[in-house]
Amino acid sequence: MLRASFRYAAHQHWDAIAKTLKPIYTAPTEAAALDRFYEFAGVWGGKYQAIVKLWEDSWAEFVPFLNFDTEIRRVICSTNAIESVNARIRCATRARQRDHRGSQSDCE
Repeated sequence: MLRASFRYAAHQHWDAIAKTLKPIYTAPTEAAALDRFYEFAGVWGGKYQAIVKLWEDSWAEFVPFLNFDTEIRRVICSTNAIESVNARIRCATRARQRDHRGSQSDCE
């Protein structure tokens, strides 16, 4: 949801938007998350209506995330390490295919 939200925002606002969205996905309950979402919409809705609509349209899919414990949420949100591993695996696979054809790898 964060990455999708950033697609609709100017890069200069990313830090402020992330800071305002964090209380939504770290809220202890759906009611608390909804309150934080209304706060976000009040601050950013005028400038970034598309982000507000994105969250509204995805709310039903987002809410089950709030049922996980804090530790599990942290792991779910921390996909960068997993993505890094996946990228390295894809790179190694492509490099192996190129080696069989006699090409050089460009995965560094």
